[in-house]
Amino acid sequence: MTATFFSLISLFVSCFILFLGNGLMNVLLPVRMGLDGISTDWIGLVQSLYYVGLLLGAIYSKNLIMRAGHIRMFAGCVSLGGVSMLICSLFADAAVWGGMRLVLGFCNACAFTAMESWLSDASTKETRGKVLAVYNAVVLAGLFIGQFFMNIASPETTTLFVIAGVLLSLSVIPVVMSRHKGPVVEDASSMSLRALFKISPLGVVSCLISGLIYSAAFNLLPVFAKEYDIVDFQLSLYMGAAILGAFLLQFPVGYLSDRFDRRTVLLCLLALSAASCIAVNLLALMGMTWAVFLATAITCGIIACTYPISISEAFDKLRQNEMVAAMGSMILAFSVGGVLGPYTASLAMQVFGNNALFYFLAVIQTLLALFVLYRMQVREALPVEDQENFVMQGAGMSAAVDLDPRTEYIESEIPLSAEAETVISVAQHDPVAAVKMAQAITLSDPTKGVELAGAVAEIEGVDVFNLYEVMKQVIPFQILDVTNAIVTTRPELATELVAKLAEWYPDQVVSIAAEIGRTFPERRMEMARAAAEAAPETAIEVAEYYAQVFADEREALRPADRVDDTSEEDAVNVVSELWDVAPDQALDMAATMVDAVPETAVSVAEEYMASDLIEAALEVSQSLKTSSGSSLEQLENAYQQQVDLVSRLAEVAPEQAVDVAVAVVEAEPESAAAVAAEIASGFGDSEQECEDTDVADKASDVMTSETDDSDVASYESSVELVSRLVEVAPEQAMDVAVAVVEADPDSAADVAAEMAGNIAESEYDTAEETDTSAETDREAASDTLNDTSEHEAAVELVQRLSEAAPDNAMDVAVAVVESIPEAASDVVDAISAGDEAKDEEWMNSLDDKPES
Repeated sequence: MTATFFSLISLFVSCFILFLGNGLMNVLLPVRMGLDGISTDWIGLVQSLYYVGLLLGAIYSKNLIMRAGHIRMFAGCVSLGGVSMLICSLFADAAVWGGMRLVLGFCNACAFTAMESWLSDASTKETRGKVLAVYNAVVLAGLFIGQFFMNIASPETTTLFVIAGVLLSLSVIPVVMSRHKGPVVEDASSMSLRALFKISPLGVVSCLISGLIYSAAFNLLPVFAKEYDIVDFQLSLYMGAAILGAFLLQFPVGYLSDRFDRRTVLLCLLALSAASCIAVNLLALMGMTWAVFLATAITCGIIACTYPISISEAFDKLRQNEMVAAMGSMILAFSVGGVLGPYTASLAMQVFGNNALFYFLAVIQTLLALFVLYRMQVREALPVEDQENFVMQGAGMSAAVDLDPRTEYIESEIPLSAEAETVISVAQHDPVAAVKMAQAITLSDPTKGVELAGAVAEIEGVDVFNLYEVMKQVIPFQILDVTNAIVTTRPELATELVAKLAEWYPDQVVSIAAEIGRTFPERRMEMARAAAEAAPETAIEVAEYYAQVFADEREALRPADRVDDTSEEDAVNVVSELWDVAPDQALDMAATMVDAVPETAVSVAEEYMASDLIEAALEVSQSLKTSSGSSLEQLENAYQQQVDLVSRLAEVAPEQAVDVAVAVVEAEPESAAAVAAEIASGFGDSEQECEDTDVADKASDVMTSETDDSDVASYESSVELVSRLVEVAPEQAMDVAVAVVEADPDSAADVAAEMAGNIAESEYDTAEETDTSAETDREAASDTLNDTSEHEAAVELVQRLSEAAPDNAMDVAVAVVESIPEAASDVVDAISAGDEAKDEEWMNSLDDKPES
């Protein structure tokens, strides 16, 4: 960062001097017009023309830079701006001053564009945010100090106009004397204001209003100050307080904006600012000068913060690759507000008096607050953790779009060296000679090797693999950088180059393949497979690397970008590619990927079940099902691979456990019981861990017959598991229920109730489907419910669950009878053959059911 700052010191010096002149002119012109007796509405009109010039300059500045270059355009426009100030000293005419104000706005906009694009080109992704902060500090420092130049001479003379012109002329010198060349300016696409409004209505309206109130406040403050006899040095202090407030309040406002709902923060700030506006006039009438200064600083500080909050609000709703394009529309909205602000405020001041400025500001901010309230009602707030960070912006200048750390970073192209251009020229005529020349230059200067490899590889006709081998011999210690450089220009050769690299340096294959996959996301699957094929023992390492990449990318993903996110699909594709290369490590790789990206658990399970990995196991299970001598234990062994898959994925993604189980059972319904037992055992283990944490609490619960929250969660999970698996494997319903109850006996009653409910619904649905008569009524359906099959199913359910959880047998029977009252007698008959003591207890319990 220090090196970057010192390389830009000349630009910062020019920027500081430029804003010294502008800070002086911003105060001088309205004061001078007031002294000359020009009406307030004319003062507002002249000040508004400055923003017209800013708007025109923002539109045409890039074309001028492309035509003349940064330095010449900057020098020419700043010099013209100085001339406009000097012309103002020759004529005391509002029309002339208005025209010169327009010219100055145009020149400043062009200068801002040149400086900001220069700063952007000199910054990296890591330093651009800090560079933007320094730039804003320099701008505000220049504006703040420039106010005090008003005390050098009387504003009634031409001296201050001359000083302002001289300052602008001086600001050219540090830049033109610099050895730096200006960067190449690339034209950026823009988003229409209408399109941006559809995405973020509040962002656009806030930008418009912020431009209106900012330009009105800072351009007409001298007129307001004169009304209360705040002149000369006091005026400089007053304007300085306003600018200082605009700088200092960005820190607490930014802090609050990032930690609370941004719209709520904006609403509170607008209310505070409107109250401060009213207070300014009241305090001024009371003669409390310093209190007026403080209230003005608060109001102007909040007004200055409205613009960066507006940008942050819009960015919350935009994709990252849309931010730069949308920024043009936000600048347009701010500029339109800037054009309207001084003139509309001056009209109000002309009618109601110059002290009406702050009343005007209070009314406008109140209207914006009402719109914020409306937007809060019609659109849900974004979670605070998903909000974009607040970034300080100087509202009085064009936004430094490329310096904003929230926007998508596009690395600037580094110009080719003279050696690279020479080799490219030779390669176009003799590719073989170009490779030899690249070899000779690299031997002489190894630092040129990577650049030459990438440049030569791009030329058609060059034998890239020969070039690769040559570079490997000359600079073997930079072979990874050489590989990356060649792949950047010839990505279609990535797989072959990685295969070559595997022959030479098998221990470096994973790192280079991973780096290529990071640089070219569309080649991740290809690179993962290439690395694993070159060194199968590294398959887990490759899976771990890509799993971390996907996890990091998802964590950094913005809400608006999630619509286009393919990381889940990419994760599944990568692990699928690795399975084909190292099938014996498939479960470990699946668990690794799901551990990093839990949302992929179901997709990974589905992909696994659809792959060749499970085909042999499915064939075994199918043969066992058709064999009459197959035992349940044999079938469970055949399903062990499915069970292992569910177990591993449920372990790393417990919240997805039931969904994983459903995905596996959908592919192989006969594995439902084994899978259910595995998942339910996890519920039981979790419940046991919760109980063991505090024995005293457990004893207390038993004494009071209260159910712990963890028990409730366990029962609900077991019931959900049964319900979901029965939907996809209805023929295995009874086995699923038994397996779950065996693993989690305390859930027996809940599972019985769920199953009994399914039996009742199934019988009722069957009755409706089988009766095709149009006159069938509810009574006929009720008669059907007494069918023997329903009762047999209820009895079987009670018997099997009672065997699985004998301690909960009574609860199971009660739960079944509550769902199927008509089966009560059959249930009693079935269990009456058991222990007589238990029969009596069951009978007493069942007698409480009136339907029985």
